[in-house]
Amino acid sequence: MRILYVVPFIPWEVKVRSFNLIPRLSKNNEIFLVCVSADEPNAKQKDWVKRHCADVAFVRHSKWKGVTQCAAALPTPTPLRMAYCGSELAQQTVHRIVQHVRPDLAYVERWRALQFLPDELRLPLLCDPTDSMTLYNKRLRTTGSWWERLIGWEEHGKFRRCEGKLALRADVTVFCSSTDLASVMSQAPEARFELVPNGVDCKKYFFKEASEERADTIVFTGSFKYRPNVHAAKLFLDQVFPYVRKQRPRAKFVAVGNGARGSLSGYSSDNGFGAIDFVPDLRPYLANAAVAVAPLTIGAGVSNKIAEGFAVGTTVVATPLACGDLPVRNGEHLLLGRDTEEFAQAIVKLLGDAEMRRRIAVRARRFVEAYDWDIVASKMEDIMYGLVKPREKKTTRVLATA
Repeated sequence: MRILYVVPFIPWEVKVRSFNLIPRLSKNNEIFLVCVSADEPNAKQKDWVKRHCADVAFVRHSKWKGVTQCAAALPTPTPLRMAYCGSELAQQTVHRIVQHVRPDLAYVERWRALQFLPDELRLPLLCDPTDSMTLYNKRLRTTGSWWERLIGWEEHGKFRRCEGKLALRADVTVFCSSTDLASVMSQAPEARFELVPNGVDCKKYFFKEASEERADTIVFTGSFKYRPNVHAAKLFLDQVFPYVRKQRPRAKFVAVGNGARGSLSGYSSDNGFGAIDFVPDLRPYLANAAVAVAPLTIGAGVSNKIAEGFAVGTTVVATPLACGDLPVRNGEHLLLGRDTEEFAQAIVKLLGDAEMRRRIAVRARRFVEAYDWDIVASKMEDIMYGLVKPREKKTTRVLATA
């Protein structure tokens, strides 16, 4: 099967969905990749995509042009996320590849990349927005900073009116959580939807030895170019970590991920806090920690850092929002913190009880093995193969999670 794979970014480690799906899908299929981004790919990124793709087209999109397009879209029904990415060059590139390659299927990740495909496209189309932007912005307008709330109000109204229409354009729309899926299904009940959760590479994130763990160490991993992670880290440092330090004076908190130092530069390293920018392998940092945290209060979908902590064997404390619709149980697979006080108390409890940490970690590892990326990619591939057959009338069908 020839797959036209379109993304509004350059695939790499922080873009977990495409970074894990592309190598697995390329084993049995040819992938023709179109990346639209304001950034120029580095040598490592170019080498990675060339290893896994039959061909790749990098389309540059100016940030200033994107900002100008957002300003022009303010009085219109077009969401700012969609307006920012508008690119005639990307449309022309996709059209050229379709004419030359004649792919069997188009796979588009994120709503904003859907506009790169010409309206007259005669291909089975799978759109993978991953999260519902209506739901994301609904949460943002009540819990973000003042400027994030303004954007949340703007975007929530616009996506509420158009997200269902976007889903109807695709032959099938895929979400990583049933909560996000239900949000869009309510707008377009006649569209076809599938549920394909995010996964974890259980081979890469293998279960740790007890000797790898460092006492009283807490870790938060993720991209700090993603605003919900920045918001979560600041909330943790302001309201949770001071309480933990009172109970465990030697406690250390490390934020690890792309942009961590710059985003959290206002916090001193004198009180047990440290920030480490992008690293090629998160596993050692997860393995060194006694507790991994996911204190998100903004966002949609399921936090990948939970699955990675589960796989490595580092006990997780998370907010219910970070768990999405993962069928996890409090006290069995992780500890939940429904507010900052409960979150802090859960961390203190775990830091002082190695046996409890180990017991929960073992159960969490067994749980997450059903979400290995090999299983997730196989589900996605099955949906694709179903689309390249003679298309039947669209129906609503939800694929069960692992």
